[in-house]
Amino acid sequence: MSNNMNISKVISIAALIIAGAILGTASSYVVIKLLSTESSDTLIVEKPDSKPAIDIPSMTPDMVSTSSIDILNEQITRTRRNAIVESAEKVGSAVISISVIQTQIYRQTNPGYGTDFWNYFFYGPREYRKQVHSLGSGIIINPEGYILTNAHVADGAESITVTLTNGEQYQAKLIGSDESTDLAVLKIISDKQDFPYAILGDSNDLLTGEWAIAIGNPFGYLLDDTKPTVTVGVVSAVNRDIKLEAGQKQVYRNMIQTDAAINPGNSGGPLVNARGEVIGINTFIFSSSRGSEGVGFAIPINRAKAVISDLINIGEVVKAWVGMRPARITPVVAQGLGLNMKAGLVIASVDEMSPAQKSGIQPGDALLEINNEKIIKQSDWEEVITYARVGDIMTLKIQRGDDTLNFSLTPEELPIKKAPSYSDRFGLEVVAITKQLATMYNLKDDHGVMVAEIANNSFASSWDLQEGDIIRRINRQKITNLSDYKKTVEKIGSGYRILFIVERQGEFYYLTVVV
Repeated sequence: MSNNMNISKVISIAALIIAGAILGTASSYVVIKLLSTESSDTLIVEKPDSKPAIDIPSMTPDMVSTSSIDILNEQITRTRRNAIVESAEKVGSAVISISVIQTQIYRQTNPGYGTDFWNYFFYGPREYRKQVHSLGSGIIINPEGYILTNAHVADGAESITVTLTNGEQYQAKLIGSDESTDLAVLKIISDKQDFPYAILGDSNDLLTGEWAIAIGNPFGYLLDDTKPTVTVGVVSAVNRDIKLEAGQKQVYRNMIQTDAAINPGNSGGPLVNARGEVIGINTFIFSSSRGSEGVGFAIPINRAKAVISDLINIGEVVKAWVGMRPARITPVVAQGLGLNMKAGLVIASVDEMSPAQKSGIQPGDALLEINNEKIIKQSDWEEVITYARVGDIMTLKIQRGDDTLNFSLTPEELPIKKAPSYSDRFGLEVVAITKQLATMYNLKDDHGVMVAEIANNSFASSWDLQEGDIIRRINRQKITNLSDYKKTVEKIGSGYRILFIVERQGEFYYLTVVV
C-alpha cells in the first residue's frame, strides 16, 4: 500500500514540476512541497521571495540531435507541398499568356448641333481607327495546341501572340468564338503535337466551400518571368445568374462564384480544384476599385465542354431551336390555367412550324421535366437549351390541366441560319425575311431584310445597327427583299452618306452613316 502511495507521490511531483516549467517564468516559479503523514497527503504551494526553487536549464542547439532536425525539416517540407501546390504545378504549365492587337473604331460628332440626327445627316460621324494592345490568359486543352479562353479576350483580334510558361512564343489564330457563352477557342500555329495541356473536370460535382485555385498569366508576354500567378480561395456559390450592366441583354447563367482573386488580365485562365482539374474559366469580378474584392465569377467547365466541339469544327456554336418560350407560373396564372402548381414554368408561346408545335406542345402547358431533369425555374430551361444540340432528341413531361403528358421533339437550326443571306462589303450579313422569321419576330409583313450578323472591326461595327434590326429603306430606296438590298448597296461609293430606316422591336429609327 505504501509503495503505491510513494509511486503516486512521485508521479504527482513530476507532473507539477512540468506544469510549473510550462506556466512559470523566471520571476514566478513556485515551490512545491508534498507533506506526508500517515493519515493524509497535503499539497502546499508557496511563492518564493526571490530565487526560484527549481532551476530549469535552457535548450541549446547542441542538445538537439541531427536526426531530430532532419525529421522536423521533412515534416515541414511535407506540409508545404500540399494539394494547392500540387494542383498549381499540375495545371500551371498549360496556362498561357495571350497578347492581342485589335483595331478599334472611335467616333466623334460635330458639337455645333444638339441631336445625333442632324450631326449624322449634315456632317456624318467623324471616325478614326486606333490599334489597341490587350492582354489576357488562356488554357491549353489538348497536345495539338488548342486553347480555351474568353471570347472578350480574343474577339476582333488582328494579331494574337501566346507565351508559354517556358518562355516560348507562338502566333495563334482564332478558331471560333461564341458571344452568348463568352467562350473562344484559339489554335497555336505550330506543327508540334506535344504541348502541355490541362485536364478538364466536372463542374456539376462542386461543393460550396471546397478549394478554388485561380491561375492566370497576363504578363508572360511582357516579363522575363513567364510563370503564371496563383490565387487561392473557395467555391463561394454555384449557379449564379449575373447581368453585368443594367439594360444589358446578355446574362451569364449558372456561374461559379469564388473569393479567389481574379486579377485584371486573368480573364480566360482556369479555375482549378484541389485535384488539379479545370472546373471553370475565370471571366470577371465585381469590384468598385478595379481590384479583387472577393467576388469573382467563372464559367462552368461543363458549359465550355458543350461548345468546344462546335467551335473547333465549324467556328461557331450552332444554336438549337425548339420554338417555344416558357414563363414563370404565378398563383394567378396557375388558377387561370387550372393547374395545381405553386411554382414552375408554363409555355407562354409556341412558334409556327417549330419543333415544339410539330410535337403537339401548346401554350398553357406546364413544363415539368426535360430529359428526366426537373424544370423549376427559368435558369433550368436556359441551361437545357444551352446544352441542346441540333438533331438530338429531347423528351418532355408536360402537365395540361389534370393530365400529365409525354412529348419528344428534335431541335432544329435557328430559322435565321436557314434563310437566304447576303454579305456586303461593309461587314453586314442580312437575310431574307421568311414567313417563319416574320412569325418569330412578330413582324407585320415580310418586306425588308434582317441584320443577321455584324463583322467585328468592320465599317458596320461602328454603326448603330443591331442584329435583328429590319432594314426597310436605304436613302429613298424601299428595300423589299435581298435583291433590292444588294442592288442598292452595290451602287454606294466611298465617302457616300447613307440614311437607313430600320425597324427595331416595333419602333422605327433613322440611322445615318458615312462609308
